[in-house]
Amino acid sequence: MKSDNMPPLPSPREGIYSQSLLSGGQARKGENLVNIQPLIDITALTIQTAFVTDRIDGYRPSSLMLIAKPESGKTSTIDLFANYPFIYYANEVTSKTFTDTIFPRAQNGQIRFVLIPDILNCVEKASVTKKPLLQTMKTMVDEGTRRVATPYKTYEYPTPVKVGLISAITRESLTYSSPQQSSLYNDLKRMGFLSRMVPFSYEYPIDNTARIFNFLFGNTPAKKYNIRIPQIQFLSYTETKEYEPKPKLLSQLEQVSLKLAQFSDSYGFRVQKNLQKLCYASAMIDSRDEIEQKDVDHVLFLARWMNFSFNALG
Repeated sequence: MKSDNMPPLPSPREGIYSQSLLSGGQARKGENLVNIQPLIDITALTIQTAFVTDRIDGYRPSSLMLIAKPESGKTSTIDLFANYPFIYYANEVTSKTFTDTIFPRAQNGQIRFVLIPDILNCVEKASVTKKPLLQTMKTMVDEGTRRVATPYKTYEYPTPVKVGLISAITRESLTYSSPQQSSLYNDLKRMGFLSRMVPFSYEYPIDNTARIFNFLFGNTPAKKYNIRIPQIQFLSYTETKEYEPKPKLLSQLEQVSLKLAQFSDSYGFRVQKNLQKLCYASAMIDSRDEIEQKDVDHVLFLARWMNFSFNALG
C-alpha cells in the first residue's frame, strides 16, 4: 500500500488522550472519562480521503466541521493528527497564507489538508478580509482554486488546487445572532460553504458529564475505554489510490445525503460525494482495494452525528 517514496512517519503528538499516531490501528487503554471513538474515527477517515479518488468525483478530499460546546475534545482530537507531513496546521490563516504558503506546496501534493482548531479565528475579521478568505476556502475544498485576486497581485494556477479542511467551532459561535448581525450559520449557508463540509455535532451524555464532575471532585477514578487511533495510509506526494464505486453499496448513503442537504438548502450531491469518499477512506485504512458493506456501515454509524442535532456521543 505504501510507496517507496513515502515521507517519513511523524513523531507522535501527545494530546489529552495520550495515544500515539503510530498505534497501527490497534486498541489501547487510556484513562478517559468519555468514549470519543466516533470523534477520532470521523477525523481519521476525513484525513484519509487525501489519498483516495474515483472516476465519479476525481481527486477531492472531504472536509469536516466539528461542532460542540467548549471542553468537548475538538481541538485535542484535531491535534492528534497534526504532525503528518502533508498537513498544514495553524491556529489562524489569511488569504496570504494560502497564496504564499499553502497553494504552492499543494500543487505538487506536499500539502493536502489544512487543520484549523477554531474556524472562528478566521471569520472574526473585518468584512473586507473575511469574505475573500471564506471564498478561497470554499473553492479549495470543492471545485478547486484556480485564481485568487488580491489588491496587490493576482495568483493563477494551471490546475485547480484542491485541499481538504478540518476545523471546529462551538455551538454558540455558530448560531449566535443579533439584530445587527446574522448568525455565522446563516452566513456560511448563504455563501454555499456549509454544503461543502461534513458537519459533525455532538455533546456528552448526562451520565458522562456527572462522571467527569465526580472525577474532578476526587470521588471516582477515570473510566477506562479502549481508544483506537486509526493509522493513516499515505503515499508519495504525487500518488493517490483509485476506488471503483459500487452503486448497490453507495446507494445506502442517499438518505443521509438528502437529510444533510436540508441544512444547506442544496440537493445533496456534494454530501453524497463526500460520504462516498469516506467509504473509500475506510477501505484504505484497512488496506483493502475495494469497499465492502462494513465500510458503508461504518459511515452510516458515524452519520448519527453528521447533522446539527448534537446527539450524545458514545
